[in-house]
Amino acid sequence: MGKKILDSRFLYIVLSVFVAIGMWLFVTVNDEAPHSKTITRIPVTFTGEEILAERGLMLADGPYTANVTVQATNMVLTSLTNQTVQVTANVSGIYEEGSHSVSYTVTPPAGISPSQFTVVSGVNGNVITVEVARYSSQEIPIEGEFTGSVAEGYLAGDTQDFDFSPKVVVVSGRLEDVNQVARAVVTVDDEGLTETVDREFPFRLEDRSGNELDLDVTCDVETVSVRFPIQATAEIPLVVSFTDGGGVGADEAAAELSVESIAVAGATEAVEAIKAAGAINLGTVNLDSVRDGDVLTFPVPLTDELTNLTGVTSVDVTVRLNKQLEERTFEVSSINCINVPEGWTADIITKVLSVTVRGEPDLLDAVTDENLLAVADLQDMTPSAGGYTATVRVYLNIAPSIAEVGVLSGDYRIAINLTQGEPEPSDLPEAP
Repeated sequence: MGKKILDSRFLYIVLSVFVAIGMWLFVTVNDEAPHSKTITRIPVTFTGEEILAERGLMLADGPYTANVTVQATNMVLTSLTNQTVQVTANVSGIYEEGSHSVSYTVTPPAGISPSQFTVVSGVNGNVITVEVARYSSQEIPIEGEFTGSVAEGYLAGDTQDFDFSPKVVVVSGRLEDVNQVARAVVTVDDEGLTETVDREFPFRLEDRSGNELDLDVTCDVETVSVRFPIQATAEIPLVVSFTDGGGVGADEAAAELSVESIAVAGATEAVEAIKAAGAINLGTVNLDSVRDGDVLTFPVPLTDELTNLTGVTSVDVTVRLNKQLEERTFEVSSINCINVPEGWTADIITKVLSVTVRGEPDLLDAVTDENLLAVADLQDMTPSAGGYTATVRVYLNIAPSIAEVGVLSGDYRIAINLTQGEPEPSDLPEAP
């Protein structure tokens, strides 16, 4: 059995390989003769670029690599690769754009001293040719475009409604490249939106004609924070309310509006709140101040949270009175002043005041001049001796309600004279 193993041809082949490797290692380790090796595509590190920038210049057409031929022993050469060897070039001596030859230095990896290898110079020495261009850095405005869609009942904002952070993108690079850039464009393309968009987006650079640019430039940011409003919408009815007066009840009046409803937009919460209210109340009409067919104009009130999409800011309201009424004029001689300033006396100069009363004819028949009382309230008057005019309110002290018979409001005023001194005791009644 042992003889067969020693006679095996395969065993001799294996032993021969190991012997050869051992002899090669021995020769390599003990070979002190220099050998040449060309290391290709070594990345070049540049110093002095900040000085170039101060001169309005920059390196162009990078990144740069170098091919370096070195001489060293075989043991040293095995550790020299384009990953372990560093090539450094200083560009601070360049003052103008164009092609320039720059010397470089070669630094070996840790553990290898410069004395252990030699850089073999080429025809032009240890140099690299670099391209230097004019440098520019500009703030470029950001614009937005919406190419997506919103859900039914929602409204997307307009281009001017985009809000960006930051507001501009700083683009830096070769002057002729940077000068082509007109804008940075963000595209929001989400579908079926129901709420405001608020997140980070990438952007693209475009020229003045709207063409996308593919340039060797750098931007100070890669994305921008974008806020783009998506609003809920609704059609909201418009109404007015009435209060009894002038012989008319609130349920006996109607309003004809020039605009019956408006479309509004806003945050979902704000739109749902106004929808829950049912309508927008333009205001209240006191029926003692209108006649059948009167036209009143009301502004459309909206909170700051809502936008009026219809654009109608005021509405004409025609008042319709649904009953047969008659107006009569009465001469009111019962005129009083109340809340006269302390220490003063108000002498009433006006003796008779014409007042209009409205109601159904049979109810008006029961009204006389004695049923009417005019009262001037002087509470807010700053007293000073002399004559004044004062607004009066007229009261009707008769059984029917103001929804059946009532005084029509008007500019009822009287003349009075104020004098210092306490008034004479009076039995005049106070206002109702």
